[in-house]
Amino acid sequence: NFAPVSEERTDLDLPITGTLPPELGGRLLRIGPNPVAAEDPDAYHWFTGTGMVHGVRITDGRADWYRNRFVRSNRVTDALGESPLPGPSHGPSDGTANTHVIGHAGTTLALVEAGAFPVELSYELDSVCRTNLAGSLPGSFSAHTKRDPETGELHLVSYYWEWDHIKYMVVGTDGLVRRIVEVEMPGSPMVHDCAITASQVILFDLPCTFNLDAAMAGEPLPYRWNPDHAARVGLLGREGTDVQWCELDDPCYVYHSLNAHDETDGCVTIDVVRHPKTFATDLRGPNEGDSKLERWTLDPSAGKVRTELLSDIAQEFPRHDERLIGQPIRYGYATELPSTESDLEMGGLLKHDLAKRTTERWDPGPRYAAMEPVFVPRSNDAAEDDGWVMVYVHDKERNACDVVIIDAQDFTGEPVATIHLPARVPFGFHGNWVPDAVTSR
Repeated sequence: NFAPVSEERTDLDLPITGTLPPELGGRLLRIGPNPVAAEDPDAYHWFTGTGMVHGVRITDGRADWYRNRFVRSNRVTDALGESPLPGPSHGPSDGTANTHVIGHAGTTLALVEAGAFPVELSYELDSVCRTNLAGSLPGSFSAHTKRDPETGELHLVSYYWEWDHIKYMVVGTDGLVRRIVEVEMPGSPMVHDCAITASQVILFDLPCTFNLDAAMAGEPLPYRWNPDHAARVGLLGREGTDVQWCELDDPCYVYHSLNAHDETDGCVTIDVVRHPKTFATDLRGPNEGDSKLERWTLDPSAGKVRTELLSDIAQEFPRHDERLIGQPIRYGYATELPSTESDLEMGGLLKHDLAKRTTERWDPGPRYAAMEPVFVPRSNDAAEDDGWVMVYVHDKERNACDVVIIDAQDFTGEPVATIHLPARVPFGFHGNWVPDAVTSR
């Protein structure tokens, strides 16, 4: 199911098992690499493939449609014989956006890091234009933005191979970048994610860095594990410019954080999925040993990071109730991954109770493989886990996909509803529930 699909399609009035919650009104979107044309296996990297966005629209207890569309990069429009997508370009990028899809300031945006500008999509997921946010975006964007639940603004960290720094940026509710802080970052590390607390931005400087030899050899992703690059995590005041660095004694890589919050003693707590390494021996993906959930305590007075194992189950794609971004949380969700100690192809979903230090597992059965979960609260003032976990699930027997909706407070029980799609949705990267209230038609 990593293989691409070639057909763009629109399917209406999707069949449902169970009952869709009437409170749900919006689109469940996800995106991933999906080559539009045949690729040379020796020159292709999964991370850099042309993007395809998928979406299911839910309203009034119905699943109105499923759509999938290629995100129009130059490679896509050339292959399809179309005119290039309008809008500005950044550097030599062909405009590929394949890593995340969000709703912000009335628009739907497909995102990628380290190069291309975002691509604006229509409500129906057609590519509209490349955008540098009305000229306010000075270069590379990020695949992982953090929405402050108090202000509605997006916080992000961007990197680019030519830069000797990273950029911390804030995008206002008007869709324009309002704040940029450049942080010197020697070695040009790959910075996939960040985190925020009520007062801090958390910056990752980890030993996966730009590799000139790989770039000169024409490698599509010229980043390599670099054991000579020190591992550290920075604290930048959200309205400041100075960074306090905390060193990690045991180098590793973090693609995704779960959440972070301030402590009363001046420390910061962040929960992360820790990979032992990345791009050290396997150059095609993050496959250097089991990725596990850890709690890191950043102590700026000591300049150190203290680490604690929360779950030794192999996992990725951590998510939580995003009304609590930057605040203490009790519950987190993740996708179970194949382990070095099992023959699991893909797994079910995990629900972590971080207060009790327990984990529940939703098992979809041997013919199914769950992708990234998304938590959707029942209402704006519902309790932290009072809502639904929504997830795309591959059905190996049908060779097609379902969208499964789980009651978060009955996590191991039968799903509330399952939407049966007529098509396959490949394993990809990230997605979101985008309520109709935050996007325009």
